Amino acid sequence: MIRKLLLLLLLIAALSPLSAALSFPLDIGAEDEAFLSACFSSAIGGRKDVSIEVTSFERSEGYIQLTFLIEGEERTITASNDEEVKAFIGNALSLEELLYLDGSTLFYVTDDIIASHDSYLPGTLVEAYDVDGRTRALLEVTDSSDGVNLYSSIYEKDLKAGLSLRRGPSFSLSLRGLSNISFSSFSFALDFSYLPLFSYFNPVLSLYVSYDGSFSYYGGLGVEGRLPLERLIRTHFTLIEDASIVASVMLYLGYDGAFSLGSGFAVAYEHHMTSRFYWRVGYETSTMIPNTMMLSFGVMI
Repeated sequence: MIRKLLLLLLLIAALSPLSAALSFPLDIGAEDEAFLSACFSSAIGGRKDVSIEVTSFERSEGYIQLTFLIEGEERTITASNDEEVKAFIGNALSLEELLYLDGSTLFYVTDDIIASHDSYLPGTLVEAYDVDGRTRALLEVTDSSDGVNLYSSIYEKDLKAGLSLRRGPSFSLSLRGLSNISFSSFSFALDFSYLPLFSYFNPVLSLYVSYDGSFSYYGGLGVEGRLPLERLIRTHFTLIEDASIVASVMLYLGYDGAFSLGSGFAVAYEHHMTSRFYWRVGYETSTMIPNTMMLSFGVMI
């Protein structure tokens, strides 16, 4: 009994923003109340504050029935075990329009489809945020047709239907370090990219300082493309879910006592630590500096 009461008190303290809007019948047990509080909190968290009243919760062998009112409208869920109850609450509330915030919102979110009623151009970055203004995901528009946008996820944390949308970052700035395999030459580069100019491809301007016994300087102009790994592999493992493969091709103008022209390409793994901050590791080669390893840190603004 003491353990159950402590569990209930901890849950009430953790879910205090929700507890005032969630009520239960008097005959429900403390353990069931704590379980349902956690289920509803997980399904609602970060969306509109609504009133939910659990009117009945019945258990029998192999059968569970839950009835609740959301803003006075009745919903019923039947399941065979607690895991199904949690999943069904999440599914039922994922499309619950009463939880939507005002303005542009995600109306459909599954492992395969993320959609909203908007007309952003393909390639545009869009942020999904909760009622407190916290960014929950950075999305890239993959398709736009008849007023509906489809998205792929670049970074996400608790993404669900009902989150509000706003236009995401427009620029990317990063600092990059490069070295050959023998570490006999080093280069540093400052990269600037304007993100939404072309669908799926971004123009990139790079400024390099290189040293291999003497200094040389050059600039590069090219295009960069990104493929979010979640398009290929469905998982909640952050090193895949919040990661992309990024490739670029560049033309260079350099000076090391005389002017020279060159070209090159790069391919890298990119991981978003947050919706705005990321790091990359990869391979880059050019007529200026062939066969180099690359590590960079960047921010989208």
